[in-house]
Amino acid sequence: MISMGPLGDRAFLAHFASEDEASAWTTLVRGKAWRGILDVVLAYRTAAVFADPDLVDFDQLEADLRAVPPAPGPSSAGTLIRLPVLYDGEDLPEVARRLGLTEPDVVALHSGTDYHVYAIGFLPGFPYAGYLPTTLSGLPRREEPRQQVPAGSVAIVGKQTGVYPHPSPGGWHLIGRTPLRIVDVDRAHFPIRAGDRIRFEPINAQAFETRRGELL
Repeated sequence: MISMGPLGDRAFLAHFASEDEASAWTTLVRGKAWRGILDVVLAYRTAAVFADPDLVDFDQLEADLRAVPPAPGPSSAGTLIRLPVLYDGEDLPEVARRLGLTEPDVVALHSGTDYHVYAIGFLPGFPYAGYLPTTLSGLPRREEPRQQVPAGSVAIVGKQTGVYPHPSPGGWHLIGRTPLRIVDVDRAHFPIRAGDRIRFEPINAQAFETRRGELL
């Protein structure tokens, strides 16, 4: 069942029972291509629909949105993003030790799952993706966040995994790095969207150097 309310004076925010329902509903609304809708932003169990008040009757839009049924399963409409990863992260040995695994186990488990992108933030283009296999889940944030995490770092925390698009502070556990630039702000290039899926593919150091700086 959808719970919906206004988000300011130019948007509606819909709440759902699960991430899968939110994703599938977002795909359906985007597919309507209704005049005046500016964007439909997915984030975990919510979806925000932004519209131009000069082009849309908001009472009618609300009625139309409420008439879109929540779908029972995950949407497969998103793009499958393949990200090469060199699994040499600074925290990989500690992650393996704390989880009672070997480092190859961590790599195999992390790269053996396709992850749904549930939201984008806290940096422009940072994908919050999940969910980790149960064996990899449960690590809290680092007690002391790093002041500078390199761009391209692949990290995990709790049930989630993500990729740092820019150098920034961060408290997640670094297990690898991708040679690709997943964001180019100057070109407004943000190829990963909520609703997409990410597959991490292990590579060696030579392949990393060959593709270093390549744009996704």
